[in-house]
Amino acid sequence: MIKFFEYKKIKFRFINFWNNNWKMGFFIKFSNIKINESSTSINYSQQCFEGIKCFLYNKKKYLKLKKNSFRFQKSNKKILSPIISIFNFIVTINNITYINKNYIPNIKVGYLYIRPLLLGIGGILGVKNSKKFCFLIYCCPVKSVINNKVFIKTCFLKKNIKNLGSFKLGCNYITSIFNDYYNKIKTFDDIIYYENEYFEEASTSNLILFYYKKLVTNLNKNILPGTNKINIIYLCKKKKYNILYKKINFNLINNSKIVITCGTAVFIKNLKSILFKNKIINYKNNFLIEYINFFKS
Repeated sequence: MIKFFEYKKIKFRFINFWNNNWKMGFFIKFSNIKINESSTSINYSQQCFEGIKCFLYNKKKYLKLKKNSFRFQKSNKKILSPIISIFNFIVTINNITYINKNYIPNIKVGYLYIRPLLLGIGGILGVKNSKKFCFLIYCCPVKSVINNKVFIKTCFLKKNIKNLGSFKLGCNYITSIFNDYYNKIKTFDDIIYYENEYFEEASTSNLILFYYKKLVTNLNKNILPGTNKINIIYLCKKKKYNILYKKINFNLINNSKIVITCGTAVFIKNLKSILFKNKIINYKNNFLIEYINFFKS
């Protein structure tokens, strides 16, 4: 049974190790790996990852890797890890989807979520660059979910570490883990980060606003642009929408007819309402949902 975004062990995953150079790598069945207790990934967050989706549509496999492969290389450079070549990245992803092909669902049901992960595994006590690295790829089938009933509370916190928000690094997600716990206690569905009078993003998702045949999204280099956001913008350009990149203030939030959030690899949420400074702002259902569902990648 395919579950909403939860881990489920499937048959194969890929693993490779770097010690002065990358080896050939191999596909394995066991899901646990041994890491030194003083490894840089555990102690100093020297790790990066990606989120990729693969699904079937009309019995044909859809897998888009271009943006993810370049972004993964960008994150490799930022954490000072050895680079995974784009060629090896794409070939390995294609191979792992092939040997796990029985787990790839139709887009109407869900998709195969693919997680490439690069870890510093060298045993180092001081704050130094690791001498050993592990490149791991695992997969998990998950459901396609579009949520139309989301109640969000604004949060006056800074989510990302300065100048690191545009990289897919583990250290950028610790604030979201804390706030997810807070949300469950307070019965909110999600949180929008708010700083210096501007709304930034919702948890790990990008904000997109619709009003009067216009699409508005954030202009902030410290926010990671998700692949779903890129696809939605492409779709709206085809629909002759005026695309605006600008900082999102309260006036835009208050006057928008539709507000959605889209994760890099998870799902699309149509916001029902936002609570901001004791004011509840309500929104309409998103008439683009059916179109957007097809373009999720």
